[in-house]
Amino acid sequence: MRGYEPAEVEAFLSMLAEAWEEAQSRLDSTDRELMVLRARAADFDRMEGAVREVLVAQQQSAARAREDAGKEAELIIMDAEVKAANLLSEARERVQVLTETVRELQDRRMAILAQITAFLDTQSRMVELEESRIKAESVPDDRRLPGEEAGDGPILELSEL
Repeated sequence: MRGYEPAEVEAFLSMLAEAWEEAQSRLDSTDRELMVLRARAADFDRMEGAVREVLVAQQQSAARAREDAGKEAELIIMDAEVKAANLLSEARERVQVLTETVRELQDRRMAILAQITAFLDTQSRMVELEESRIKAESVPDDRRLPGEEAGDGPILELSEL
């Protein structure tokens, strides 16, 4: 007879059914694995989004921190410049006061020296006048008493005063 051998067809169909079941089992397994992988991929996508958000936030935070540090540095520099200007101004004022004090002391010194010079001149004139008076009052040699020497001056008794 010409046709199909029913046992062979049955064996083929059985083999085909087994292959189909195996393929279906693999397909189910692959579908489950695909779903798990898709879920994991979705988790990774969410994590990637969260990481990106964190990175962006960190970059913004770092930029703000740099900006704040720059502003703080500018404030510190400005404060230091103001303090330096104040110290320099105070130092200049002190120098001016000290210079004026030195000038005043020099003027006082010159005035005191002038007073001392005037006093010494006055005393010198008084000494000269006293010497002249003594010479004028000295007894001439011809009017000396016997035994009196040239340097002896007149001796007065207390009663004569």
